[in-house]
Amino acid sequence: MEAVQANPLVTIIVPIYNVERYLDTCVESIVNQTYDHLEILLVDDGSPDDCGRICDEWATRDSRITALHKPNGGLSDARNYGIDRAHGEYIYCVDSDDWIQPNLVERALSVAQQTDSDMVVFEYNSASDDGSLVRLSDDAGKFPTKGRRTSEQALKLLWDDKVQNFAWSYLVRRRVYDAGIRFPKGYLMEDMGTAYLLYNQANAVYFLPEPLYNYRVRPNSILGVKSQAMCEGTVHFIQIIDVFAKQHYFPQLRVSELNWSIRYLSGAVIWAYESRKRFRPGEYRSFVSSTKKLIKQRIKELGVRNVTRTNLVKVSAIFLHCMPILDVVSQRRSGRML
Repeated sequence: MEAVQANPLVTIIVPIYNVERYLDTCVESIVNQTYDHLEILLVDDGSPDDCGRICDEWATRDSRITALHKPNGGLSDARNYGIDRAHGEYIYCVDSDDWIQPNLVERALSVAQQTDSDMVVFEYNSASDDGSLVRLSDDAGKFPTKGRRTSEQALKLLWDDKVQNFAWSYLVRRRVYDAGIRFPKGYLMEDMGTAYLLYNQANAVYFLPEPLYNYRVRPNSILGVKSQAMCEGTVHFIQIIDVFAKQHYFPQLRVSELNWSIRYLSGAVIWAYESRKRFRPGEYRSFVSSTKKLIKQRIKELGVRNVTRTNLVKVSAIFLHCMPILDVVSQRRSGRML
């Protein structure tokens, strides 16, 4: 076990774009952390609203804050921009329309150091758009029990859908990113394309069943408004992760990962139906057809007996053309607050 540094610097990266309504609340929650040895990087990703000015004002009020301004490159590019300029031993990403609990850094850092874990993953709350309603997220009901896991054990939990991929749900020791891991650019669902790499690279992952983050459920957010890009990003990363899992974690995690793959490929088909009018002309049917083929391939590889009941029900409904029903269920789940 490595020697524990008494007061390590923690870098908090906030990618910012078109969120002037929420930004002050976010930054206030960061500067008011009970752990104060922070480097706070506000990355203005070419925001067209007043966010750039707000960032500059915060930088004059708190010496720990640096306002960074760059041309718009998307969420992944903004996070990477911050990571490349971070000086902290630990790195944490916060979405600029959300806010964090006062003890998030102190609690996660303490656990990371006490258990010599490169990553600490924690629960989150769901909040209404105006922040007036806050409750424990639906995902909390399946969150793992408290404890330190190996990379393989952590990936099994991820692929068993016990935890999600959200970049704001974990504190990471900088050396994990220094292995060459960055958020992939050019696709939505970038968290899906990053979390598994961090889990794999970490010496250990500690799961902390405490809601330390407040996720604002916004109707016009990237996840709130399904799109062709979201569907294509999902399928893109699933295929990459399938190859990665086969190379590194089969046969031991074969059933978990392939069921995860089927689950999210099915989700992509449902999201595509929901956003079919936002697809480019003629591309909706092609996307659905090719994704169904991927689902069939994975079921064949896994064997029907090893497919989870939930996946069997969802896949059956898809191939029986029950999309309107699946669409209603999906929208109720994604938009539910209290």
